[in-house]
Amino acid sequence: MTQVFTKRRLLLGVTILGLGLLLVGLAARVFLTGLAVGAALKSAGASEVRFQVTQASLWRVVVEDLGFLVRLQPFTAKRVSLDRAHWWSLSLGKLQVQQARMEVKVDHLTGNQPAAPAASSAPPVSVPLEEISIDGQLVVQAAGLPDQALTVKINAQPSGPGGWSGQTEVTAPGLALKGTGRLAGSNGELDFTVPELSLDLKKWQGFLQHFVNLPMDDWEVEGIFSGNAAGRLAGGKLTAGGSLKLRDGRASSVAKAVAAEGIAADVEFTDFALVTTKPGTLTIRELRTGQLTMRDLQWGFALEGPDKIAVSQVSLKTLGGRVAAEPFRLVPSRQELDAVLLVEDVNVEEVMALTKDLPAKATGRVNGRVPVRINQDGLRLGTGWLELKPGVYAELQLNAKGLLTGGAKPGSPGFAVLQKVESGLLKLKISELRLDIRPPNAPEGRSAQLHIAGEPVDKDVKAPVTLDLNVNGPLEKLINMGLDSRLSIGTGK
Repeated sequence: MTQVFTKRRLLLGVTILGLGLLLVGLAARVFLTGLAVGAALKSAGASEVRFQVTQASLWRVVVEDLGFLVRLQPFTAKRVSLDRAHWWSLSLGKLQVQQARMEVKVDHLTGNQPAAPAASSAPPVSVPLEEISIDGQLVVQAAGLPDQALTVKINAQPSGPGGWSGQTEVTAPGLALKGTGRLAGSNGELDFTVPELSLDLKKWQGFLQHFVNLPMDDWEVEGIFSGNAAGRLAGGKLTAGGSLKLRDGRASSVAKAVAAEGIAADVEFTDFALVTTKPGTLTIRELRTGQLTMRDLQWGFALEGPDKIAVSQVSLKTLGGRVAAEPFRLVPSRQELDAVLLVEDVNVEEVMALTKDLPAKATGRVNGRVPVRINQDGLRLGTGWLELKPGVYAELQLNAKGLLTGGAKPGSPGFAVLQKVESGLLKLKISELRLDIRPPNAPEGRSAQLHIAGEPVDKDVKAPVTLDLNVNGPLEKLINMGLDSRLSIGTGK
């Protein structure tokens, strides 16, 4: 009986010892796992590392409440786990990161911060994993703007010797992106595709202004961008192309009194980094600037760099007719436009309605060719012309006493008729009308010459009228502001 009791006590003692050794072993494994995790993160450049190892075995390791800094950018994860199918395998198994969160400051990405050191040319380190799965949030931050949280999902698998291939999905209010990529283990080159991209301009305008160097000022923009991309990152150089579409676009500026609606664009980029494209199109249903309204605007253009646009074709409807432009180049940063406008069937009455205090009324339609330059100083017209459309008659009614009779003698032939015309008592039926803008042989200070030929609308007045008028002073002031002290109109000599 005593012998049996002694054996039982010995068995109990061995069991307790075994359990104790197992607990000590597990505690030691947890401790050693913690040391390994901390050392791995610090060797990768992390600082202020904190975490808790909650499970450690040959088959599974779980780390919770992970947090550290990488280049002062905080990274956290609720749980990180490693699962191995076989303890004797050389692979670490499958890595899963759950509820990750990383903050990215836009200023760090737009050149406002010191550039990061050049990447090392050392070959990439082979990671013995079977799969990497990450889900969490990327929080984008910019000065003066509320944070934007992007939901990110990444899944990657080994591909080829030392290489990896994977898929990613990014979503946020007004943003959706899907991408795939392959990282070559031999040289570290990354090939990627973005088959789907969608961006709401209204929701992301503030962040885009940190990346796109455009004079936005008080502009408000709306519209949906969609597109795709594909490219390669090798040796620190990005080569990528793709297409972008804009639909349901709107843009407005109160300060500049400009509003555009119904904007659509189709552009195919040959190189995103160089900002070069194939010929693309831009259409605007309606564009209002000041008192002028333009409709059905169509642009054919190609980007030739970050600040250079080659415009191959422009056409629009305005002032009752159609206006087009010869090919020209545009440099947005200069806020200048140099172009030659081709005018067809434009309504003279609508043109004159844009002027201020003009002492005349007219109807009719004109064609023409007018070089224009618009910059911060306003509008400047080059050498060009406007002419009454062949086969179309116009009417003209003046209200400027002395305009036609100022240099004529009261008793001269036709004086009475001219007097009635200039005072508005007689309308003229015009058969010839041509405005030459800055003619090459004009005297200094003369900005335009106007030729008019016709007769009174009143059939009882038989007096053909031919007028040759000179515009002295800046013609642009007549268009922009109406008559002022620096502009005078007189009869030709």
